[in-house]
Amino acid sequence: MEYMINILINYGILGIMVSAFCEAIFMPIPMELISIPIALINPQKAFLYSLVLIFFSAIGSIVGYFIGKSAGRTILYKLISEKTLIKVENLYNKNAFLTILTSTFTPIPYETYVLSAGIFKVGLPRFLSAAVISRSIRYIPQGILITLYGENLINSFKNYALFIGITIFIIMLLLKFIRKGHP
Repeated sequence: MEYMINILINYGILGIMVSAFCEAIFMPIPMELISIPIALINPQKAFLYSLVLIFFSAIGSIVGYFIGKSAGRTILYKLISEKTLIKVENLYNKNAFLTILTSTFTPIPYETYVLSAGIFKVGLPRFLSAAVISRSIRYIPQGILITLYGENLINSFKNYALFIGITIFIIMLLLKFIRKGHP
């Protein structure tokens, strides 16, 4: 996985486009691992990168929605447990818009919500508007902060690289544990 992340980072904005598109369908890599290093290389374009990320995530979300709609539950059973699928279905039944809106902040992979929106036949306009809003809430602040403080962030990163690396490693382990053992 680290090799793939490094390749995507090396491609810059193209790496953001590809990974944002794929993340919405099948790639459980947090986008921040790709978008933040790219934005820190060129902080004055960080906000643009956030917009590109949101746009390609929306396109990937539409594709994932239609994959879910045509493939049905079978595809999700290969990605998640039945227990998690039932949990997501219950959330959709309560409030589909709110479920999609908050999906970007849960430990359940985003692609699960995308594919299940098609499976549970959430209206495409409702799904897409909630998806774009949720992705914007997540990535616009990232672009703004890096645009405003990018150089300071780079200097801070250099000073605290070991601490940041260990923290990221621990977070990745926790995410892996949560996704595998406790959906």
